[in-house]
Amino acid sequence: MLGTQEARGPEKGKIRARKCGAISRKLLAHKEVSNMEQRIARKLLSKKRNLSWYLLGFADAEGCFSVALKRQKGTRFGVVLDPLFQVTQHKNNRIILEKFLDVLSCGRIIEKPGQKDLLVYLVDNRRQLKEKVINFFERYPPIAKMHDFRIFREIVLAMENKEHHTISGFKRLVKLAFEMNLAGKQRRRKLEDIMNELEQAAPQRLYVEHPQTGDDKVRLSQ
Repeated sequence: MLGTQEARGPEKGKIRARKCGAISRKLLAHKEVSNMEQRIARKLLSKKRNLSWYLLGFADAEGCFSVALKRQKGTRFGVVLDPLFQVTQHKNNRIILEKFLDVLSCGRIIEKPGQKDLLVYLVDNRRQLKEKVINFFERYPPIAKMHDFRIFREIVLAMENKEHHTISGFKRLVKLAFEMNLAGKQRRRKLEDIMNELEQAAPQRLYVEHPQTGDDKVRLSQ
């Protein structure tokens, strides 16, 4: 019968991720973990593929895909889009963030500003987001954060194609960013206000791609 068939492929991996995630939540809540659960965790994490599924489950629960909108003078429209992937943990769980660092081979771990007991693993370099982070989550797709990931991916790839260099493209990406993270409910500024500012903005700078990072860090006056 269908209900008794053994899970295979991606579904089996998701089951592994959920098992590891359940054990992790118990550890983070300082609940007792049985010897059997410890053996399960060690077995599941002994292989890199299992570790990847584990990190997927952890990112699905504790991670965040976001695109910040920041005012910045001297830029083309006075506002910049800043895509970011991050996972936050208590400093006692630094080993988990180090696993993200190892598997994704990019990013950095920093102390969360104003909260010295918290650490943040983050990736904000656009090329690394495209080649490392997005590639990872395409292979190991999230469940809870699939909506945010799909929009995040679209924005990052569009920026890599320079779509944000035109006012129409920039507006489209801003609107997409507001569809993420509870439809922009946590943002300080309303979409309408930003759109009005962009209507009045005139490009004042030309962007030049940084030769190593691929980010628009160098700007030349017209």
